[in-house]
Amino acid sequence: MLNVRSLRLKTLGILVLLLCLVGTASFGTSAWLLVASLSEFEQTVATERLARVESALYQDAEARVRLTVDYAVWDDAARHLFQYDEQFLRSNFTFQSMGNAQTSSAVFLTTAGKLHSSVGFRAGQRISLAESSGLIESMRALVLNPVLVQKAVAGNAMRWIDGRPFLLVFSPVRGAEDGSPQVGWLVMAHAFDLDNLRELVQTTGASFEILQARAEASKGADLALQANLNKRLSDTFGPSDLVLRIDPPPPLDSQRRTGLLLLLSNTLLLVLLAAGAAVFLLDRLILKRLALFASMALRQRRGESNATPQAWPVQGRDELDQLALALNGMMDNLGAARADLERDVRTDALTGLGNRRLLYEQLDHLMGQQGRHSELTVAVLLVDLDDFKLINDSLGHEAGNYLLQQIARTLEQLVRASDVVTRLGGDEFALIYVAENGELGVQQFVRRVQQAIALPLDYQGSVLTVTGSVGIAFANLDPGKEKGAGATLDKDNLLRNADLAMYAAKKAGKGRYSFFADAMLGDVQQRMQLEQRLRECLRLDQLEVWFQPIIDVRSGEVAMFEALARWPLDGGYCSPERFIPVAEETGMITELGAAVARKVIEALPSLLAVSQAHVVNVNLSPKQLMNKQLVAQMCDLIDAAGLLRSSIHFELTESALAHNADFAKQQLDALAEAGFHLHLDDFGTGYSSLHRLQSLPFSTLKLDRSFVLMLGEGDERISKAIILLAEQLGMSVIAEGIETAEQQARLQALGCHLIQGYLNARPMPLAQLLLWLEQR
Repeated sequence: MLNVRSLRLKTLGILVLLLCLVGTASFGTSAWLLVASLSEFEQTVATERLARVESALYQDAEARVRLTVDYAVWDDAARHLFQYDEQFLRSNFTFQSMGNAQTSSAVFLTTAGKLHSSVGFRAGQRISLAESSGLIESMRALVLNPVLVQKAVAGNAMRWIDGRPFLLVFSPVRGAEDGSPQVGWLVMAHAFDLDNLRELVQTTGASFEILQARAEASKGADLALQANLNKRLSDTFGPSDLVLRIDPPPPLDSQRRTGLLLLLSNTLLLVLLAAGAAVFLLDRLILKRLALFASMALRQRRGESNATPQAWPVQGRDELDQLALALNGMMDNLGAARADLERDVRTDALTGLGNRRLLYEQLDHLMGQQGRHSELTVAVLLVDLDDFKLINDSLGHEAGNYLLQQIARTLEQLVRASDVVTRLGGDEFALIYVAENGELGVQQFVRRVQQAIALPLDYQGSVLTVTGSVGIAFANLDPGKEKGAGATLDKDNLLRNADLAMYAAKKAGKGRYSFFADAMLGDVQQRMQLEQRLRECLRLDQLEVWFQPIIDVRSGEVAMFEALARWPLDGGYCSPERFIPVAEETGMITELGAAVARKVIEALPSLLAVSQAHVVNVNLSPKQLMNKQLVAQMCDLIDAAGLLRSSIHFELTESALAHNADFAKQQLDALAEAGFHLHLDDFGTGYSSLHRLQSLPFSTLKLDRSFVLMLGEGDERISKAIILLAEQLGMSVIAEGIETAEQQARLQALGCHLIQGYLNARPMPLAQLLLWLEQR
């Protein structure tokens, strides 16, 4: 209970601390908002004052512009510029009129900016402004501004002249009649001094001053705008030389202090009240009851109570009571879900059989028993359905699933209580057979399994019939040995052995079974080792190309050569019958074919040096033919060597045309159009099609060695038919595998003149071939 009480104290302490933190945060936020609102109010007041003064200044400037226009657009003003009229100046620009307009001087300038006449007053006395004065120079620069010269409009300019701020208002001088030409400029000056601005201060209710806009003031413009106290004035030309600065409003420091004190006292009071109420209610309604739950859980964990997980107390209908009810229900569901999960994790969802996990568990159990009872036979049967994919492809996956479910029911009925049947996935089942009869009992059981699988099934009017290939492996390496004489496998190796035996049964034919033998594992290991060494051979470019001459018996000359791959291995040469199938299965045949083609092209110049008529036949595999880049790659390879494409002939077997015949024809047509000759190898041994033969661009047929051997038996019908067919189609025929003079003579009599075989020459490396050609 000390821990429970400690939790209550910690919870209450944390609650009080949280309330204090919330109160502090609330006070800080409210204080910040108060200070921010007062600061914003001060800035708003300053902004309004600045806007009010700025507006008054611009209104005053506009009024002066209109006054200036009234003086300038007037026939008397235009005549005065043509001919100086002192009376015009004295009668229109009097001390009283200029004082009313709050204008210190009025200046007439020619369109060229030259001073024409001026009127000013100082201490009540009329004066004329000197042409070299700063004010006149500023006015001259103003009217000569290119923008103003081009537009010739009235406006105002705010300038800092001789240490004082001035408002210069200007207007072009022209007659009162519309369309009158401009004859000069009238510029009136107004000084922004204290006396002139006093009335504006009284009108706007804001104290301000006008300063010169210095370079450093421009750099600090953003700071000035943030302070809402300074504003650069604008005139007709944009930003002017003057800055309007207003005095800041009085600060609200006393309001800030009063507001903060009120916020602090209110926050403290609310925190104290909330803490007291929360502590009382939390402890009474929740923490005491949680302490009861905790004590019960502690007793159950220590075994001090016989209460079940469903004994959580329910006293009423509040949230904690609902939690207790939910916890009781959850424990019930958890127990049921655990049982379901234990079942599902070992069950195949489709068939309801055990899955791989159950198989492994049962193997562990049974193999452990076999270790104690050596007379016990434990065999694993791996069953794979033959041609199951055809059912899925033809009738759909629902038919396939139905078949799997029915086979599962059949196997369940077939096995005994001591046996195990599982589905590993797809169309593969695994069974564990336990007996004391050794291999003979397993054979009888396997036959019953295969017979049961082969029973026909009816599915929506269709009869489904499949066979099963079975691989058998024993947990004891030699089930016939006496106790303790045989070694026991682990389950992974046992399943591997069964899998190897199953593939051996598949290879032997459909519906077969096979027992695992050590030779199967040896074959797989040798196959893997051969694959790895072949990869290394291609990586190190160790592959050799030998050439077997093809003789034209009519002339006795070499007509062409066939390029043959040779792999130096362990002091000798690996048979192509061994490594070519491996290369085709693993996809290395493309790389191997490219290596052969490259070496042939490297050797071809030496052969052409002996005779320009020499050509070389290169074998193309089906996978090479399906490569979309084949034609371009071969053309680039031969063209780069500077050789004629007709010096390379490609040989293909009929199997190259079995898959995707349309694309294969496109590739063959492209090779023929590129200038290559094509030979059809092993003609008549596959699925020959005369229609296909007629439509494909083959120039030569190769008579298979099996037909040549039939000549020695007196049967020349097939050979004769192929030779006649080639003659009718305009093709040549090459007979391969010629080993006797009798075979050669008979073929020559039948009209076949191109002979390849050991009778004339064996395959040779390039150096030996060149020596052989030289000796001929």
